[in-house]
Amino acid sequence: MRLTHWTDYSLRVLMYCAACEGREHPPTVNEIAEAHGISRSHLTKIVMILASFGWLATTRGRGGGLRLLKPAGELTLGEVVRQTETDMTLVECFDRKTNTCRLDGYCRLKDVLYKATQGFFDVLDGITLADLLAPVATGKAQAGQMPHLIPIQLASLKMPRTAPVPATKAAPARRPSAARKPGKAQAD
Repeated sequence: MRLTHWTDYSLRVLMYCAACEGREHPPTVNEIAEAHGISRSHLTKIVMILASFGWLATTRGRGGGLRLLKPAGELTLGEVVRQTETDMTLVECFDRKTNTCRLDGYCRLKDVLYKATQGFFDVLDGITLADLLAPVATGKAQAGQMPHLIPIQLASLKMPRTAPVPATKAAPARRPSAARKPGKAQAD
C-alpha cells in the first residue's frame, strides 16, 4: 500500500500549520510550497480541499495565510488519510462491482487484507497531528534530511552575520598571450 502524493502533501500542509501555531504571521501557500519543493498551484488545490473539510482557515491578502481550525491534538492521522485517499481497494475482491476473481468466497486473502487495513487505521486513529510534531532524536534523522525547513526550528535559528566584503577595485582582465598553433613554427 502506498499513500498518494495528495495525502502526503495534505499531511505536510497540516503539520506545517500546526508547527506555526502562535507565530505572528501565519504560513502561506508560497512558504509551504517553497519549504517542501511542491508546486504552488498544486498546493493551492490541496489547501482549498483541506479548508472544505473544516481543517484550515485561509485568509487572502497581506497578512493572510493558513491556520488550523481544529486543534492539532484533536485531528487524527486516520481522519486525514480516510478523507484524502480516494481508493483503499487493496485487491480486486474488495470492490463488489468490479470483482471478477473466481476464488471469491473460497479464499481468505480478502479477510486477511481487510483486517490488516483495519489495523493500519487503528494505529493512525491513535496518532494526532500534535503527536507528529514531537521532537525527533537527532541520531534518528536520515542522511539528507533538512530539519531547518521545520518552521519551529527555522524561527529559532540565527544565521551568522558575516562582515561585508570590502569593495576593491578589480584589476583589469588580462588577455592571454597568443598561443602557437601546433605544427607551425613561430618566426623571430
